[in-house]
Amino acid sequence: MDMRKKQYNTPLAARLEEVAERNHLSNSDMARIAGVSRSSVNAWYKRGTISKDSAAKIASATNVSLAWLLTGTEEKNTLGLDEDELALLETYRAMPPIEQRNMLAAFQMRLQQLKEFYANYADPTTRQK
Repeated sequence: MDMRKKQYNTPLAARLEEVAERNHLSNSDMARIAGVSRSSVNAWYKRGTISKDSAAKIASATNVSLAWLLTGTEEKNTLGLDEDELALLETYRAMPPIEQRNMLAAFQMRLQQLKEFYANYADPTTRQK
């Protein structure tokens, strides 16, 4: 069992440990995800710093925000998205790229179907009397 929490007492180390525990990741796993050496991961815990590139890879792989991993606080939702939209975006981002494209195509197809339905049956300007 890793003793990372007891060895290193930095805010970043605590967040990294939380991410590692939640996702059942060893330091070797985290090194593989970030594309760095295991000693680099150990240095993150010891120094309490991580490159933005490595942090972005870890955040993406573990489904946490980069802002939270780096600072401990969540970014505000500046896009004005509601909870359903945020959940949809989070789900989309968790998918492999090919599946993201498939889902986007499915949504676009469904939107076109709805537009056609509306034009044929619900639009008062095109409906026959």
